[in-house]
Amino acid sequence: MPNLHVTGGARVAVELANGMVERGHRVYILIPAGRNRLQIECKAEVIECGIRIGSPLWAVPFALATMPSRLPQVDLLLASMPPYALLARSIGRNTGIPTINYVMNDDVHFFDDRTHLKTKWLLALYRTIARRSIRRGPIMVNSHWTGVRCVAEKGARPEVIVSHGYDPKRFNCNSLNKKYSGPIRLVTIGRKECWKGLPELVTALNMIDVGANPFILRIISQDQWDLGSTRFPLEWVKPSGDQDLVDLYRWGDIFIHSSWFEGFGIPPLEAQACGLAVVATDSGGIREFLRDSENAVIVSPREPRSLARAVLSLIQDGELRGRLIARGLETCCEFTWQRAVDKFEAYLTSLTSV
Repeated sequence: MPNLHVTGGARVAVELANGMVERGHRVYILIPAGRNRLQIECKAEVIECGIRIGSPLWAVPFALATMPSRLPQVDLLLASMPPYALLARSIGRNTGIPTINYVMNDDVHFFDDRTHLKTKWLLALYRTIARRSIRRGPIMVNSHWTGVRCVAEKGARPEVIVSHGYDPKRFNCNSLNKKYSGPIRLVTIGRKECWKGLPELVTALNMIDVGANPFILRIISQDQWDLGSTRFPLEWVKPSGDQDLVDLYRWGDIFIHSSWFEGFGIPPLEAQACGLAVVATDSGGIREFLRDSENAVIVSPREPRSLARAVLSLIQDGELRGRLIARGLETCCEFTWQRAVDKFEAYLTSLTSV
């Protein structure tokens, strides 16, 4: 894996690994040196490869060069992200170890926004690697949308969908009887990548008359940066762990998910479990658990005006918020980490028992 930072992919790896360890399996996670900053318990053995280097981009080749020699004896290899998937396939070909590529997003176009890969040649190189990584199976995906994107890029047809989830013991609703006496409390996750849609969200909220429709936005993020001019109250909050995250969700009334695309989208699922009404852009993988007008309000991505109308409708309509919250609490229960591990373990067992 590229890292164990506070990101969705790292969270998924650790949750699945923890579930497998609890069931008696031995799990190793190989990452570049110095790239382990996850804030949740990891029960797998983490092996850091390469040398500690400041640049996450240059950490990749050093890690890839040393991962084969650091790899313990295993029965199966699972990789995520194209460079690591290609390396795992090479190791599997040379050793006979079954290898799986767990694709969790539109890997080919993952860096198209140029936030991280700023030069054309580097982006072109990455796309070539990404297309090669999905050309052959077995491939496991996290949603129907991710599978469709693989096939659209002439990749192998995925063998199984292992959706993401949440932990109901941690992420749950402490009360359905919220009082809306003050400003409506909006919550979102903030990331610097353009495709996460935070600039569009700010533009959308600037369209709402905060005087007539009082609200406050809290951005949950590990970083803070200039968002330009905002016409509404705004707070940045940096959680130190899951309990902080749960408390932030429970503080809110409405969760806003504004990504251009997502392989799944764990935050809106966690927010639903904590009793928030959800407004989401139609980013792909969220369709696994969100249904427009049933348990969420869904709008087109990169359309601030549509997003503004959706948020305003929930600010003004407490009855609608209540219906979405109640239905969301019913449907989110179908997507727990326990269920994900059940399917994950069954699929891995089928590969190793052949």
